[in-house]
Amino acid sequence: MGLQALRGTTDLLPDDLLRWSRVEHVARRLARLYGYQELRTPLIEDASLFLRSVGETTDIVQKEMFRFADRGGHEIVLRPEGTAAIVRAYLEHALHKTEGFVKWFYLGPMFRAERPQAGRYRQFHQYGVEAIGSSSAWVDVEVIVLCLAILRDCGVVKTTLWLSSMGCRDDQTQFAARLRLKLLPVRSKLCQTCQGRFDRNVFRVLDCKSPDCQAIVADLMASERGLRPGSFESLCESCLLHFDEVRQELRNAKIVFDDTKFFARGLDYYTRTVFEVRAEGLGAQDAVAAGGRYDHLVEDLGGPSVGAVGFAAGIERVLLAAGHQAQPLPAASRRGVYLAVTQSDLLGQGFQFLQQLRERGASGTMDYDSKSLKAQLREADKAHCRFVAILGASEMSQRAITLKDMEQGSQETIAFDAFVETLVQRTNASPSCH
Repeated sequence: MGLQALRGTTDLLPDDLLRWSRVEHVARRLARLYGYQELRTPLIEDASLFLRSVGETTDIVQKEMFRFADRGGHEIVLRPEGTAAIVRAYLEHALHKTEGFVKWFYLGPMFRAERPQAGRYRQFHQYGVEAIGSSSAWVDVEVIVLCLAILRDCGVVKTTLWLSSMGCRDDQTQFAARLRLKLLPVRSKLCQTCQGRFDRNVFRVLDCKSPDCQAIVADLMASERGLRPGSFESLCESCLLHFDEVRQELRNAKIVFDDTKFFARGLDYYTRTVFEVRAEGLGAQDAVAAGGRYDHLVEDLGGPSVGAVGFAAGIERVLLAAGHQAQPLPAASRRGVYLAVTQSDLLGQGFQFLQQLRERGASGTMDYDSKSLKAQLREADKAHCRFVAILGASEMSQRAITLKDMEQGSQETIAFDAFVETLVQRTNASPSCH
């Protein structure tokens, strides 16, 4: 077998991109509707950015980052997630000084060296939003509503919103200590992964997929009222008030949520509101989008103490969850011009016409390999062009172009000197042939 794409990566062919374009179009349209502007960050970043933000003990940093030294020995990574890079850009360009509150969205590839499975790849693609510079519960609500709206318009309709609060850092410290104390007698019964998590990030034990760990957690939750999901007794007064406001405004917006489940976000920077959107058709790993607050990340990376909240969704998983609902963008009507030349010595004349059209804003394409006229007509139809302009020996002798309207099924002859102006008006500076 010849060369193949690396394990955990995949090619996106033109037919695949028809469905992908729908997701990207919906994400851009709705994000802009909510006042978010697009931002793009590099695919490679300084490794220290993710060590400081995501957390040195997280699975991403310990097992999943593509991390290597460049020629100068500088340690860099392929970005595993978008939020840390967005915050880095916010600080690097001093937007905390010039703008304060920003609302951004992004689309692009991320990289994690995890085991490939359905909807999960080593190079995967996300869209997401980040609102940086506000601690208001209303921003939490807006981000959650936008997340659900994008999924709905992409065809992901059977979803459940899981909502919780991780509290502030003091709350988390106290809760983690209580959790370790209660798990200590049964630590040896936890799976190997969770035994490692016990010291690094004990919260991850609570959403382990191992049946043994799930049974231990269920017993713990049943016997310890203060550790039960939905009790929120570990929250301080300020965090509880914030979470109550988020829940109330979501109810007012007619958003249904489940706040009785415990789930742990796998990144260290989350505080207060966290959420996941679970979708049918994805198996055990059914989260299609997730996010929450990260009120200390800007400060941790050297900036001021400002609130921030966002979410990300995997495009591959969105398409998988949407299934047959993930329709491509509606087919455009026929557009543009295909210039069909019937003999090779007329390619130069044909190319001149094509360039004149392009310079006037009318799109067009042509064949450069001297295919038969029949083959070129097939190519024009495949390219979804509205017009085919035929240039052959007969046309040269008449100093006129034969123009076929592929949509109307009509044909006419147009003089050379009127051809460009006529086509510019008819195509109305149309986009490229599809």
